[in-house]
Amino acid sequence: MDSKYITILCGCFNDNYSPLTRAEFWKLYHERGDSVKGIVESGDERVERLLERSGAVTFALEKMNEMGIRIRTFLDEDFPRKLISVLKDFCPPLLYLCGDSGYNNHKYAGYVGSRNIEVDDIDWTQMMVSQNIRDGFGIVSGGAKGIDSVSIKHALTNGGYVMAYLPDNIKTMIQDNYYRKYIEEGRLILCSPVSPFAPKTKTSFVAAAMERNKLIYAQSAATAVVRSDYNKGGTWAGAVEAIKHMWTPVFVWDNKNYEGNQRLIEMGGIPISTEGKRIDRAPEEAAKKASESDEKQYNIFDYMNNK
Repeated sequence: MDSKYITILCGCFNDNYSPLTRAEFWKLYHERGDSVKGIVESGDERVERLLERSGAVTFALEKMNEMGIRIRTFLDEDFPRKLISVLKDFCPPLLYLCGDSGYNNHKYAGYVGSRNIEVDDIDWTQMMVSQNIRDGFGIVSGGAKGIDSVSIKHALTNGGYVMAYLPDNIKTMIQDNYYRKYIEEGRLILCSPVSPFAPKTKTSFVAAAMERNKLIYAQSAATAVVRSDYNKGGTWAGAVEAIKHMWTPVFVWDNKNYEGNQRLIEMGGIPISTEGKRIDRAPEEAAKKASESDEKQYNIFDYMNNK
């Protein structure tokens, strides 16, 4: 029953009600003793209005079911558990999902990066994803053009499994024959904190994309930043936030031509060589006694396997 109430309070169903945002829900939840029942019985005017929409919600859920979409709240067993443990109040109270629910049994490597990419970016991403697959990792990424699509498609076409967190296009991807095939095979799960019924504006899309970035980092054992602009764009903002909150180790391709990548490394991102090795640089006090060739390199998946 609690999950049903969360759906009524936080779901977006193309009606005249304004659901609780993530921040609003968690604030009420904690104020009422971490109790959904406490929220429902609080007498809050907005909550009372939202509870009136149960009939409209039932109709909308039927429509979603026809599209192959289901809702899962943080109280459901098959909700992505890592999101709750890592993000806590940054975790969305519910997600819209399509695909096999076995994702909680897998470990994931995350990939983020620019939409505007070159051949070297594609080659490096595909090399890293291939290593992930051989090492038993699934891939978690977003649904954007560029690095997201490269990592997802390379994993799927090479026998891997994928968890895609989307900002708003879950219905579009479900209808795409390419992705539909892998959903039906049980190797692709689509997840979004944004309802397929939610209205889309430029502002809402940017906000949703930033929310989505949190989920990619939280779901992964580690996330690789392939290419980032400096001090602009969603890749930069998401990586900075993940490094700040230490949601997961943030690996960054140590490409000297990408200023954004170099700045992220300066901020705490872990450099990865072009060969796919994690670089542990010598401490400053030891640098006087060590040349650059003395830098230790470890395969990043040796590290991730211990996560």
